[in-house]
Amino acid sequence: MRRRADSARRHALFPVNVWPPFVDALTLVLAAFVLIMVAAAVAQSGLLARLRANDRELERLRGEKERIERRLRALAATGAIEVDDGKVILQGEVLFASGSDELSPGGRHALAQLSAPLGALLAAEPDQMILVGGHTDDRPIANQRFASNWELSAARSTAVARALVADGLPPVRVVASGFGAYHPRRPNHSDDDRRRNRRIEVLLVPMRSVSSR
Repeated sequence: MRRRADSARRHALFPVNVWPPFVDALTLVLAAFVLIMVAAAVAQSGLLARLRANDRELERLRGEKERIERRLRALAATGAIEVDDGKVILQGEVLFASGSDELSPGGRHALAQLSAPLGALLAAEPDQMILVGGHTDDRPIANQRFASNWELSAARSTAVARALVADGLPPVRVVASGFGAYHPRRPNHSDDDRRRNRRIEVLLVPMRSVSSR
């Protein structure tokens, strides 16, 4: 009798069996948790794959830079040419008279020596192009031809680019730019500093960085 009474009380308290829905809900929660964990693992795997791909690309770019710099250093056959951080540097007095954008005979000869190796370098690096950058010191130009050092640096870089193209470099892969006095190699504290700042820099850059082609 007591068992029947207990059973009756339980049926009165829980007229419906709640365990099957509870188990179903718990199963859904566990399934959702598993799906979240799987999605997180897949996302983490994708992130790791992208990081590895980025590392490989970085290593490729480092290797490409080192290869280009080795080839550029091979061009420094005379004292007129210096290679620093992947750039071929020609001092201004080697190429031009003071305040002029006309190449001197010595400057023309230096560029003639440089053009053939640069052409071979371009042939070996089809996605690169030559950037010719003109630089001056901080002393303002004082003549009627150039309004500022900016114009002088641009005219000089254009003269060098034209000479390289005349020696056989493809014009579509040569670009000239004037930087004026705004990117010195050294602070303009002495005559020697200013001499080193008056320069033409020739370097390889990715074609896509300066052209939409």
